[in-house]
Amino acid sequence: MRLNKLSLKNIRSYKSETIVFPQGSTLLSGDIGSGKTTILLAIAFALFGLQPGQKGSSLLSNSEEEGKVDLELKVQDSIILIERTLKRTSKSVTQDYSAITIDGDKQELSVTELKAKLLSLLNYPPEFLKKTNILYNYTVYSPQEQMKQIILEDPESRLNVLRHVFGVDKYKKINENLSLVTARLREESRILQYDIRDLDESKTSLSSQKEFLNMLAEKIASKNAELQERIKERKNLEKEIHELENKVEEKRNFEKEIEKTKIALSYKSQEKARLGREIMEIESKIQQSPDFNPEDLRKVELEISRLHDRIESLSSQIIALAAKSSSLKSRQEEDLQKKERIFKIDICPTCLQDVSENHKHNILNETENSVSSTKKELEKIDFEIKQISEEMVSAKSSFSEMQSRKYNLELIKSKFVDLDTMKKNLGAIKKHRDDLEKDSELLEKHSTLLKNSVLEFAKYENLHNIKDSGLKVAFQKEKSAEIEIAEFKKEVELTQKEIAVLVKKISAKEDAKHKLSKLLEIEQWLSTKFSDLISFTEKNMMLKLRKEFSKFFNKWFSMLTTDAFYVNLDETFTPIVTHEDYELDYDFLSGGERTAVALAYRLALNQIINSLFSRINTQDLVILDEPTDGFSGQQLDKIRDILQELNIGQLIIVSHEPKIESFVDNVIRIKKENGQSKVA
Repeated sequence: MRLNKLSLKNIRSYKSETIVFPQGSTLLSGDIGSGKTTILLAIAFALFGLQPGQKGSSLLSNSEEEGKVDLELKVQDSIILIERTLKRTSKSVTQDYSAITIDGDKQELSVTELKAKLLSLLNYPPEFLKKTNILYNYTVYSPQEQMKQIILEDPESRLNVLRHVFGVDKYKKINENLSLVTARLREESRILQYDIRDLDESKTSLSSQKEFLNMLAEKIASKNAELQERIKERKNLEKEIHELENKVEEKRNFEKEIEKTKIALSYKSQEKARLGREIMEIESKIQQSPDFNPEDLRKVELEISRLHDRIESLSSQIIALAAKSSSLKSRQEEDLQKKERIFKIDICPTCLQDVSENHKHNILNETENSVSSTKKELEKIDFEIKQISEEMVSAKSSFSEMQSRKYNLELIKSKFVDLDTMKKNLGAIKKHRDDLEKDSELLEKHSTLLKNSVLEFAKYENLHNIKDSGLKVAFQKEKSAEIEIAEFKKEVELTQKEIAVLVKKISAKEDAKHKLSKLLEIEQWLSTKFSDLISFTEKNMMLKLRKEFSKFFNKWFSMLTTDAFYVNLDETFTPIVTHEDYELDYDFLSGGERTAVALAYRLALNQIINSLFSRINTQDLVILDEPTDGFSGQQLDKIRDILQELNIGQLIIVSHEPKIESFVDNVIRIKKENGQSKVA
């Protein structure tokens, strides 16, 4: 990494200034308080932002609301511009805006994102993202007083800081994490031990359940054999009952036949009684049958015919007289109406002449004569109708009487005709009655035989009832055996489920036991071998670093002193200074010697870190802040040799010693006028 230029706006004593950093060694020269250190702080702020414990107010000018730092640098072949701003709020000064431009490609990022991006570009290990910029402090820039401070720290604190710087603290972190892991493994082991505490008990229970299952299998086999016997017994009874049912069915058929015979006998008995009654009736009819004369019937029929003709004739006469009477009544009505009109008429409707009273009287006389003549004729006709009607009533009465007489004669005639038939049928009926008598005798004999057969087959019905009761008992026994088998099978099913649960449980516990064995093995290995390996690795790493560190430390310190001093580091990296075999206390060294110890420590640390992190992109940049404080003239002359030995691409020295100017390639003079720092 090489710094190109730094632009400051409202940063401490700088209003607006740009500092260009050339290649090679450069001295930032100026009086004490002129603003040289501000440049170094601004560079650190541009790279990493505000660090923990650092306040924004330490960088922002007191009278300003906003400040800005722009740092342009070159990393490998890329030109990078970093921009950061500070903003004053009512409570504090905070980082506001941050951006990075790489080869013209600008990105606005958060403070954390920008730091991560810079660490990646500088090829710093990612674990330094959440740490303070200690790698930068001990490889690029570290205030001299801070280096003296680490030397004066108590050994444990210094060792922790160096572990942090060297990245060896990861071994301590590994051990801490290892403690957590082993504790967690032990906790898991305790849980697994608790889980498998009843493994043997579960195995015993499984064995017991399997024995119980075998016992159930034996019971089921025994019950199955018993069931087969019950089934066989039941089937034999069913076969016997089926054979007996045929016998019982025969008995029932006999009983049905007896009933049919009884019905037949009853029918024949009723039929004989009916035939007896019919014979008696026919014989009575034959005895009571009257004599019949066909001539009487013929005379009656002739009289009926004559009366019928007379009635028809009289009816015709009445109709004719009624028609004549109706005609006369119509004429009479017309004469009466004419009479009324004549009384009322004065002018003839035909000739329209006056009608005389004399003419009216003549017409009225004619009309009255006609009415009188019609009345007499009507009276005569009514008399004739009355006489004919009386004769007609008499004729109809005689006709009805003749009809009745004819019916009686025809009835006698029909009975007289059936008499021969009845005599013929009487013999047939008597013969049928005799046949019925014979049939009844046969049926009585058949019924007797059937009753005897029923008595003979009655024993089979009793035996059937006994066998049927036995069959019900057999069914009950068979059902009981099936129920017992079902109950055993249910127990088998439940036991098999319990066994499956136990097998699964035991399998899980065996897995847990195996896992426990592995965990204990891992925990034992981590607690002993791995832990020892980490401690051994850390110890060797620190031993190697201390050896290298001591070599570089002694080299740089020897170049800075004229007396026969020898320095090295103890186990806590505390500097041990010896002179002529005497160990000297750091506090009793002169100011220049203490500064020489701090600078040598600083340069040795830089070399160690660069060798550890050989790929970091800040190896070619070193910033020394007041490295010669308290140096004598001879020690200052040694700085020339130190600078030549460093062979750094870009070296920036902050010093107020004028003599240093002759040791460097470039000088940037800082001055302060009216409270504002400027490049001269």
